Amino acid sequence: MFKKGQVCTETDKGPFWFTLIAFVFGTAGTVLLFVLGGGDALAVFAGILLGTVALAAGGVLFALITDRAYIDNGVLHMSYMFKRKSISIDEIGKITLKDEVYSVYDKKGAVAGTINSKLTGVGDLIFALDRSGVNFT
Repeated sequence: MFKKGQVCTETDKGPFWFTLIAFVFGTAGTVLLFVLGGGDALAVFAGILLGTVALAAGGVLFALITDRAYIDNGVLHMSYMFKRKSISIDEIGKITLKDEVYSVYDKKGAVAGTINSKLTGVGDLIFALDRSGVNFT
């Protein structure tokens, strides 16, 4: 789902659909309670709770969609939320795994970006990087 490039991570379908359904029902419930509730205190309270659920689901949905990494033309692209980083595979110094996150370092030792190890397809991405001669520690 949402692939970009030949070797890439992708969003898991289960959490994506669950979060999308929570967002849709939370938004629809909020609108219906405020429109049809008639100003009843219980309807307003329930609308606020459903609005909070919709807002949280929207944030999680955005994070799910934007959390990806892929290789395109010898360049590793990593993105999460509003952070996008790219580094040529030849410039990668090492990759480490700590707390279920792969940290990608350049040859100078600075962090070039991170990759979530729980993403679908991360094994293929790591295998492609290993095949390219990247050092893993």
